[in-house]
Amino acid sequence: MYLGAAIYAAEDPFATALLVEDGQIVWMGTDTAARTLLGEHIQSVDVRGALIAPAFVDSHVHLTEMGRALEGLELGHVTGAGQLLAAVALAAAALPQGAPLLGHGWDESTWDDPTLPTPQELERAAQGRDVYLARRDVHTGLVSTALLARAGIVPDAAGEGPDAAAGSGAGAGGLREADHAAVRDLILTADVPSRMRWQRIALRSLAASGHAAVAEMAAPHVSGLKDLTALVSLLDEEEASLPAVYPYWGELVETEEEAAELLRRFGRRLCGLGGDLSVDGSFGSHTAALRQPYADAEGTGELHLSAEQVAAHVVACTRAGTQAAFHAIGDAAVDTVLAGFELAAERVGERELRRAHHRLEHVEGIDAQGIERMLALGLTASVQPRFDELWGGEDGLYATRLGPERALALNPFGSLSAAGVPLALGSDAPVTPVRPWSAVKACMDHHVPSQRLPARAAFLAHSRAGYRAVGEPNPLAGTLRWGAPATFAIWEPSELVVATPEGAAASFSSDARARTPMLPDLESGAPRCLRTVRDGVVLFDAGVL
Repeated sequence: MYLGAAIYAAEDPFATALLVEDGQIVWMGTDTAARTLLGEHIQSVDVRGALIAPAFVDSHVHLTEMGRALEGLELGHVTGAGQLLAAVALAAAALPQGAPLLGHGWDESTWDDPTLPTPQELERAAQGRDVYLARRDVHTGLVSTALLARAGIVPDAAGEGPDAAAGSGAGAGGLREADHAAVRDLILTADVPSRMRWQRIALRSLAASGHAAVAEMAAPHVSGLKDLTALVSLLDEEEASLPAVYPYWGELVETEEEAAELLRRFGRRLCGLGGDLSVDGSFGSHTAALRQPYADAEGTGELHLSAEQVAAHVVACTRAGTQAAFHAIGDAAVDTVLAGFELAAERVGERELRRAHHRLEHVEGIDAQGIERMLALGLTASVQPRFDELWGGEDGLYATRLGPERALALNPFGSLSAAGVPLALGSDAPVTPVRPWSAVKACMDHHVPSQRLPARAAFLAHSRAGYRAVGEPNPLAGTLRWGAPATFAIWEPSELVVATPEGAAASFSSDARARTPMLPDLESGAPRCLRTVRDGVVLFDAGVL
């Protein structure tokens, strides 16, 4: 029995206590009523005013990459090439002889001077060892000379880096995506125990931040088949003690038989075929596919799939009874994937297509017409609010890449929500850190006031909607009510409010008399997670309760 709580329960707003038995919530009510039920057979926990709320669901993560980044050299703080090289030298000195140096998180768009270090400079700083440093978006990276050579990438005529050092003519630095994939295949090869260790690190970190479930976006070019196989092994061994994992596999198929075979290979564990099945790349690497050229570089990015390929994949997945999902960021990529879905609807019927609850990942460059097309096709938008926080606005990365007018049209969360397109929130970790309350706050503080969401809408998109987006069959998942799974997070006591930012539309009352469930006042900072529970099992405990 949990007592003395503020409980986020829309159907029982006066509840301050809940009882967990056999992984379910079997009773909710007031503390006074709860104490009449207590006996020797019931353990009681007084949370002393803490908030008990449905646990978060991260709708887009890369577990191995996240765990590796948490264990490796973090470069999000560096402000230039010199500082990056100094960090490399310091980290290299602490590594065993011959061990490669792996790092993550640099973003030259935030530097005063975006000039990147050369492969030779990296190798010297690392005392001759192999170096691979993934850019924050993980669509390109910095690599040492010897590693380039072993990957079969020829330096340019000046000997200062790979032929693609400017990144698809983008001037952003790093490798073209094909060369980047070759380097990753070479340097990130690891045995199953290492992969499982990184996955475990990531999942425990997610539990410590109040998550009880995640959607893993595995793909051949991201982590490989061995990685997904290792994750399945980890879940077979330790699933009950970790957040629930809903895996996706981003491999393109053409027929129902191919889709069914992939599903059989993983014992029907897969939620869908796709996720990071990429139609294009990223804005940071100038590889997001655009209708019009970039403002700071030649070209319109890279389009990896055609509408016909998208359609064939969607038809195969629909007939095989699984979700299709695509990574689409630029407006041209969104156009292509929606055209593919419309072709698929002509072949399988719009009703069957909608019943499959397919999804799009990121979907940043979508306009009003595209939103209406998503709604008609029954698609879910899996989005990352912190992308706007970190790179949006009139002077952010997006404005540099696209110009202010096009940049301010990206990530239209308010328009998607108002139109009725289901939203699910994620981090794309390790691209952005796993900080769920920061994601909620980012929705409230969108750079464009008309695209802001109330805290309640953002919280639901980061909890209950995450289960809907992965096709979780239990309709009570992500709620706190009698009969629901006992899956929740407990947050340190803080001021609770019903927050609706200026310019955001709300379908509920913020008047205290309406008893709308309240959430932490995020203007005062995010609360600390005290405990995370999944199906009655404690996944994380801060040792406070």
